[in-house]
Amino acid sequence: MRLPVRLSAFFSDPGVVPLDEALLWVSSLRPGASVDIGRHLRLLDTWAETAPSNDVEGLRVLVYDRLGFRGDVDDYDQAANSYLDEVLRRRQGMPITLAVVLLSLGRRIGVELVPIGAPGHFLVQEPVSGSLLDPFDRASDLRPSALAARMAALGAHLDLTEALAPIPDQAVVARVLNNLTNTMVQRSVRELDWVLDLRLALPVRYQDPRALAALCEQRGRLDRAAELLDLLALATEREDLSRRAHALRARLN
Repeated sequence: MRLPVRLSAFFSDPGVVPLDEALLWVSSLRPGASVDIGRHLRLLDTWAETAPSNDVEGLRVLVYDRLGFRGDVDDYDQAANSYLDEVLRRRQGMPITLAVVLLSLGRRIGVELVPIGAPGHFLVQEPVSGSLLDPFDRASDLRPSALAARMAALGAHLDLTEALAPIPDQAVVARVLNNLTNTMVQRSVRELDWVLDLRLALPVRYQDPRALAALCEQRGRLDRAAELLDLLALATEREDLSRRAHALRARLN
């Protein structure tokens, strides 16, 4: 897959293309989609102009009270919750896409927020105060202790400092694509290939090479699976991965 110029620039030159635009480009690549990216960006501009105040509370009122965004508790894993154009149209989504709405409108009204890719639940943070906001729950304040308890319940044993470290916008897009991958595997394997094509066109450093290689093998792309395992073997100096890559190539003959 050849990436659109603006999406390619998003990964090659951070800061040039905003996160909301990048995710709209991702949405535009799905089969049968017709996404007017400019119109959606203008819509966000228009919404931002109606914020009651240029602070976190004003952002919260705008997004959840005036615009009516909410978490999708009825069909959380549906693909529409990962497509930003659909999230803007339906005004509901999952934590990561609702976080993008907060980040996008916050940027427009001068509220500085950063994405926090905590395991199992995406958050945003106000760097000055350190407040953690839960996009799935009206941007309510979330105590670090509550996050730690949630992580423990999921079996994630990361250091809390590590879990609360901001992540780059490029990693946000990669995580959205990972969510989409999981949705397609569970619901519509036939639609998985375009997501895989896109992931293979993106820089590997924002993804899990081992998981991506397993996905390639599952979809019969043994050559790409072997390439990814070779890269991982080179980085980790693990001979078992090299042997696995060799075995995959042997199946191509």
